[in-house]
Amino acid sequence: MTFFHLLNCAAVTCAPFVITYKCTVLSEYSSFWKCVQAGVFYVITQLIKLLILATFFPASTGDPAMSATALGGVLNIARASVDLLDLVGIYLAMEQLGGGKGEIKFMVAGTGWAAAEVILGKFVHLWFGARGIEFDWKYMLLCLDSNLILLQHIVSATFIWMWARQHNMSSRVTSFVSMVLLVTSYKPLILDHLKIIVGYNDWMGLMVNGLMTLSVAFSCMYTYVSLTRVANGVSHHK
Repeated sequence: MTFFHLLNCAAVTCAPFVITYKCTVLSEYSSFWKCVQAGVFYVITQLIKLLILATFFPASTGDPAMSATALGGVLNIARASVDLLDLVGIYLAMEQLGGGKGEIKFMVAGTGWAAAEVILGKFVHLWFGARGIEFDWKYMLLCLDSNLILLQHIVSATFIWMWARQHNMSSRVTSFVSMVLLVTSYKPLILDHLKIIVGYNDWMGLMVNGLMTLSVAFSCMYTYVSLTRVANGVSHHK
């Protein structure tokens, strides 16, 4: 029974990645190995982040008693700021691996980045936990959270691609894109504090995370479509 539970968890985790690859431009341009290389960028970025955290932040910053103080809050924000390196890593992955159309660049970077995070951060827990003797819903939570990770990283890569094309955007759109990228970088910290303040359970936390991710995704889609229409209109006018 637990083996079938493991298969179900693996299917819920992997199916969105397979569908994303097969039903987008990724399969059309045979971008599998580029996605793998984007995953390598993820690994390198995480190693750099771990080195920075181990060097500049004491282990006591994770102490709940210290987190409740003003100094602890500042340190938590500083620790969360290290996640801004993810934006740099995704940007470098797009510049080094993506070629041609913009949608190939951010799809390759976002999908490869998310796949590497899920494999290294989630799948190990599923492999050793979902095969356990007792059934536990927390592993299904991990699977659903993996789907949100895929959507979030594709959206983040799209916003980074738009941000890199600032010359084609108004200052208002550029400011909006920059603000959203900052919010997505600090989203784990925001969700943790919301959970402490409101006191909801893990399922409600997944719903809140899902609502935030979908909100950012819809804003990304609207911005991308608007910029594409403007670009096509300018090209057609010329």
